[in-house]
Formats: sequence, C-alpha cells, structure tokens
Amino acid sequence: MTSGSDPRETPTLPALSSKSARGERGARLRLVVLRDDSVDAHPLPSTGTVSIGRIAENTVCIDHPGVSRRHAQLTVGEALSLEDLGSQNGTSVRGARLEPHRPVEVTVGDAIELGPVTVIVQGVSHVARPKRLWSHSYFEGRLEEECTRAERRAPSFAMVRVHVEGAAAPDVVEQALAKTIRADDLLARYGPAEYEVMLLSASPTEAEALVGEIRARLAERGLRVQTGMACYPRDGRSPEALVSRACAAVRGLEEPDIARGPIVIEDPAMRRLHDLLGKVAAGPIPVLLLGETGVGKEVLAERIHRLSPRAEKPLLRLNCGALPETLLESELFGHERGAFTGAVKSKPGLLETAQGGTVFLDEVGEMSPSCQVKLLRVLEERQVLRVGGLKPVPIDVRFISATNRDLEAAASGGGFRQDLYFRLGGIALVVPPLRERPGEIEALAQTFLTHASEQLGRRPALVLSTETLALLLRYAWPGNIRELRNVIERAALLCAEGSIEPEHLPLDKMSATLAARGALAAPAQARPAGVRAETDELERRRILEALEQSGGNQRKAAEMLHMPRRTFVRRLEEYHLPRPRKSGDPEDV
Repeated sequence: MTSGSDPRETPTLPALSSKSARGERGARLRLVVLRDDSVDAHPLPSTGTVSIGRIAENTVCIDHPGVSRRHAQLTVGEALSLEDLGSQNGTSVRGARLEPHRPVEVTVGDAIELGPVTVIVQGVSHVARPKRLWSHSYFEGRLEEECTRAERRAPSFAMVRVHVEGAAAPDVVEQALAKTIRADDLLARYGPAEYEVMLLSASPTEAEALVGEIRARLAERGLRVQTGMACYPRDGRSPEALVSRACAAVRGLEEPDIARGPIVIEDPAMRRLHDLLGKVAAGPIPVLLLGETGVGKEVLAERIHRLSPRAEKPLLRLNCGALPETLLESELFGHERGAFTGAVKSKPGLLETAQGGTVFLDEVGEMSPSCQVKLLRVLEERQVLRVGGLKPVPIDVRFISATNRDLEAAASGGGFRQDLYFRLGGIALVVPPLRERPGEIEALAQTFLTHASEQLGRRPALVLSTETLALLLRYAWPGNIRELRNVIERAALLCAEGSIEPEHLPLDKMSATLAARGALAAPAQARPAGVRAETDELERRRILEALEQSGGNQRKAAEMLHMPRRTFVRRLEEYHLPRPRKSGDPEDV
C-alpha cells in the first residue's frame, strides 16, 4: 500500500535540491520502495539517519533476498547522503556504483539501486484533504480488512489507542491528531477522551516513531496522554488480538490474555476439558492446544503450567508468528562471544532461561520451515547449541503449543513437518469456540464488566441489562472470548453509570452475524423472535439517526454505519423508510 501525502508541518526537501535537505515548510520526505508486485512508502525524519536492509531491526525493512541484512544508510539533514554498508550486491546512484563506507550526496528524485530493488527519495507536500474522524465500527471493519490483506501480502501495520487525561476540548485533540498522522492513516473515536489510530504500512520501528510524534504534538498543547500500540504480526494476527494488546498497553498492562483471563467453567465440554487438563499437567508429555483465535488457549497453557510440578519454574511464552527468522537462533539458543559482529559477550538463549519450566509456543503453525527444523532438533536431543558454541547445553523444559490452524492437514499436505507435528502433539486438546458454549457468555461478560468497572472507578459496578444480555447471547462471537472482553470493556467506557444498554454495544458489527447465530444461541425456549424484533428496531433507529446526521445523504449515512450502499438501500425498503430525495450529490442516488 502506498502512503499518501503527510499532513505534518515539518521542513523537508524542495523538489530537486542537491544542496539542502530542508526546503520551505509544506513538504516532507518519504522513501518509496519499488518492487515487482508492490510499492511501499516510508516517511523519513526531518533529520537523522535511516538504516535500510533486509532484517526487521532496520528503520526501513525490505524483505528481499537481493538486499543485504544491513545494506545502506541514508542521512537526512542540511543535505542528503547515502552510504553503502558493505552490501553483497552493491548500491548504485544515477547508474554509478558506490564504494562501500564512503557516503555520497544524493538528491530528491534520484533512483537508488539496492541490488535488484529500486528506491526513490520523494518530497511530498503536506497539503491534504481534511482528515476524517471515523466511527469505531468503521475502524473495526477496516482493521479486519487490513489483517486479511496482511495475511496475504505480509506488510506490517500498527494500531494505537490514545487516552487523553483531564478535561480537553475534543476539537483540539482531534486537530492535533489529524495533523500528526499520515494522510492514509486512519483516525477514529473509541470513546470519551479515547481515540484509535491505524498506521498503515508501518514497521514496528516506524510506528514507535509516529507514536512518539503523537505524544509530542499533544504535549505541545498541554495535553497529557497515555498510548498503547499493537503491531501486526508481532503482537497478533487478528483484529481482536491487536485491539486487546493496544487496550492493555494503554493501561500499562503487559500480558492482556494470560494475566487477565478469567477461568469460567459452565459448559459441560469445558468441564471435561479442565478435568483432563489436571491429569495432563502432572506428566511431562508435550501438549498441543487447538482452537480458533481468542478461545482462551493462552489461559489454558498457563493453567497447565500452574497445575504441573514445574509451577515454581519459569513459563516462557513465545509467539512463533512474530519471531524474526534472522534473530531466532541467537535469541532462542543464545550465542558465544565473538560469534558475530556485536556479540561482545556470551548470552544464554531463551530456552536456557526456562530451565526446569515450561515453554509455550503460541501460533506454532506460523513457524517457518527452517525454524521447524531447529525446534525439532531441540525436541529430539533435549539440548541447544549456542551460535558460535562448540559444546551443547542440556535443557529440561516442557513444551506446550497452540495454533488456530488445522495442523494435521498442514502436516499431511507438506505445509508443516509431520515429525514435528507428532513431537508437539503428544496429546492434542481441542478448545471449543465460544459460540458452542453459550452458557459461559453471561458469566464471562459479567466477570469482564466487574473488572472494567473497577478499573474505571465505577461505583457501584455496572451491570448488564436484559436486552444487552439477549444480544450478547445471540451474537456468534467470531473473535471468541477476546472479542467479548474488548466489547465489554468499551461498553463500560461508554456507560457512565447503571447498566450496559444495547446502544453501548457495536451493533453495526454485531448485526452482520446476529441472524446466523439465532438458532444456536436461542433455541425454542429462548425468545428468538423477540430478540430479532429488538435488533431490527435498534438498526432502524440507527439508520434514521445516520440519515439525520448526514442531512439525508444516503452515501454518507451508509459510510457512517460501515454498511455497503446496496445493503443500506435494501434496509430502507425492509423497514419501509422513505428514500430521501437527491441532494445534489451525484453519488447520492
């Protein structure tokens, strides 16, 4: 995805100046990376150095085999200069190959060849169309789309929660945020004094820098803020996981899933599963937890560890989907002094630090083939060899793995090593999705609500209204327990006192799956017709409100509700609502 113009008011280059990297206000720089199948743009600082290379630790990461791990360095200041860092395939500017470690001056618009990849420094005007402040429902929909897109193309992006402390005028906060984020980033209102930002095509390093600018911009206006950031895929691969991580981080919590996961056992299948956990925990056999994203696999892994004889030893949690392959060996297995540049002293690996304890491999199905080979060797030999080491180090750890993928099918089809699958799956436990255990929804929701009430200082604690509970029971919960917690925590933020009502729920999102859930969540004795009528009336009211707020403009009203235009028109007909007359907008037909 290509970044657009940037609204921040920072000095940058005039279009083609070889003498200065700082022109008049109104422009800034970005580095455009051209590849066969994509174009990516990375904002550049007004001053400083930018490292470019294949590994994630670079300011600009270009995941291409022809680009070296640390290929080149761009310096931005009164002038632009580029230095080749001893790359294997070399660096060329204007057709001339650079000598390694000898900086040369470059200009805006120069084609820079990093091996087979072309990059260009561009000056971008910050004059842009007014920034939209989207609804939370629209933001959630876009977040789901970005996760799906990233799964196919694997670009990194980030979402940020911003909490503004004290009494601050919303327009001041919103203008400051709009001027700070880039033109193609997304800004939405999460709740009172709470905002959310989606930073598209941003690496964790770039996202951290942008979050720092957000804090600085708001501090200039005398505003105190707390921010929480979650990056795809480092912190999660689903919308619910990213929202959960960002919401936990904004409150200073490190582990949103395991640290705050309640144990609620109301469903018969879950009772049987927990009975089995107690028996499994006592032995050393590896455990493979299977289930959809957000069903609570992390909580169960924690429970197995706490019930085991290893409970007093460390529990090491590793997200396999976020482990950079280039760092895996040195981080997981450790290294000896002098093993590579920068290894000034020996360092034990993470597996050594978990000696005697449990290693939890989350998202094990995302592990790369080369990582699978290394892990299999550890499982077979029960020892690790540090990078640069000569003598293996014995380890005594128990492995618990988790995945939302059909690992057996992947192993049969060659997508996952069969021998590793059998090693990890000494016993495989399937965790049912939340929609198959509706008897636990009320208890889980009330547990989350009590916790959220305490965090927000709500006295007495908030409660769920009958109408709200009916909607919660009928919803399919594709994001499972993690999504339920996110919904309840935001509802508590929106509700000042009393009970959580339907208007505090994300009805736009929930209405898309309510009908599919009906028969399962509400059998004959559970009032399906009444709940459906309530839901239809709620949607009808929201459509009327959107039309009123948009001045009768159907296109804008549909956008506000994050509803496809054809669906919106069909709803007007179903609810017998008169279609507003054309307002002069050629798209409002």
